[in-house]
Amino acid sequence: MAMNPRLFDVYLAIDWSARSKPSPARPFRDSVWVGEYVVHDSEPAETHDWYFRTRHACEFFLRERLIQHGAKGRRVFVGFDFAFGYPAGSAAAFGLDGGAPPWRVLWEELAERIEDGPDNKNNRFQVAAALNTRCGAIATGPFWGCPVNIVSPSLRSNKQEFAYPYSASAGLILAEKRITEGRQRGVQPTWKLFGNGSVGGQTLLGIPVVHRLRHLPELSDFSRIVPFETGFTRTPTPERGPWITYVEIYSGVVNDWLEDGMIRDRAQVRAYVHWLARLEATNDLARLFDRPDGLTEAQAEAILREEGWILGVK
Repeated sequence: MAMNPRLFDVYLAIDWSARSKPSPARPFRDSVWVGEYVVHDSEPAETHDWYFRTRHACEFFLRERLIQHGAKGRRVFVGFDFAFGYPAGSAAAFGLDGGAPPWRVLWEELAERIEDGPDNKNNRFQVAAALNTRCGAIATGPFWGCPVNIVSPSLRSNKQEFAYPYSASAGLILAEKRITEGRQRGVQPTWKLFGNGSVGGQTLLGIPVVHRLRHLPELSDFSRIVPFETGFTRTPTPERGPWITYVEIYSGVVNDWLEDGMIRDRAQVRAYVHWLARLEATNDLARLFDRPDGLTEAQAEAILREEGWILGVK
C-alpha cells in the first residue's frame, strides 16, 4: 500500500508552567520544556529539547524558531499542553460578545487582560476574579483556586461554596468540564487555577501566548488553530509549506513511553514528538484530526465554536 504524504515536517511539544517566579537555573521539574522532532527527506531526523526558566523566554524562542521553520517552507505541528477553550457558554457568561465566535472573543479578552512579565510575575488570579465578578452570579465562581493570602469575595481557594453545573448570570449554566475533558481520564477542569494538576492557571497564561504567535505578521498568513480554524479534518495542512498548526495536546498519552532517569517534563515532550512521528509513519496521525465518534451536532458545534478539543481524545 502506498504511503500517504506526511502532514508535518516538524513536531513541537510544549510543556507549559504557571510558575510565578523563574524556575531554577538548573533544569527542573514543573517548568517550561520544549521538545522538537524534525524530519528530513534525505538525512536522519533530528530530536531536540530545551528548558526555559520563564514563559517569556520560551515565547521568544518559539517565535524565532517558527519564523525559521516558516522561511524553510516547513509544516509545523505546535502542541501546547493546556486548554484552548472553556465549557460552552463561558464567553457569554463573561459578557463577551464581539460578533466573532466565542473562542475568539475570549482569546482576545485574555490577550488584553493577562500581564505576564519576564520574571514570571503575572495577574492570572486577578483576571480570574474579575471574570468571576462579571458572571454576576450569587455564588463565587466558576474559577476557583488560589493561595490563601489572596482569597477574596471574587475568588476562593476551593470550590466548596458552589457546585457544577454552575449557575451564571442570565440563566446560563456552565459545566465543570469541556466535552473533551469528560472523555479523557486524568484531565483537570480549566476552572481550577491552583494546586496539583491546575491546568487552569496554565490556560490563562498560555492562551495569550498562542494568540500572539498565531498573529505574528511573519506567520499569520499560514497559521491556524485546531479545531477552531480548521474544523475536524484529516488534512489540517496543505501538501507543501510553510504552515503552522497550533494544537491542544495532553502529554499523559505518552506516559508509557517515557525515558528512564530523565526529568518527567523533559521526557514527556521528547516522547510526545516521537509518538507523533511514529503515527505519521504508519498513516495514523491524520485520523486524530478527524471528527471524534459519538458527537451530536450540538456538541460538535460547541467544540468548534468555543470549547476546543484535545488531540487524540476519542
